[in-house]
Amino acid sequence: MRRALVSLPDGVWKIVDEELKGKIGEGDSEVIRNVMIAYLTEKGYLLPSKSQPNQVMQIADEVEMLDTMVNSLVEVLEEKGQIRYSEWEGRLKKKIRDRASKSQ
Repeated sequence: MRRALVSLPDGVWKIVDEELKGKIGEGDSEVIRNVMIAYLTEKGYLLPSKSQPNQVMQIADEVEMLDTMVNSLVEVLEEKGQIRYSEWEGRLKKKIRDRASKSQ
């Protein structure tokens, strides 16, 4: 990941603070990153090109692999008595609900 230091006019910071924080991110960096990603997506820069049709499938495979890894980790922790699967599942559902309510 690459980082950049940017300067923004006071009017932009006012919008970030008053209109965007809490809706598309919690902190300054998260809001600015999400605005940038939304803009690039809207303009078509982040959409898979026709020359790379397998890119979507590759991303789906990566997400599936991450899901398998997380579930395996929880299973190991449960076997060692460190966590109950139901406890993990409940916390996950709560975080998803909280995130959904913040984005509305």
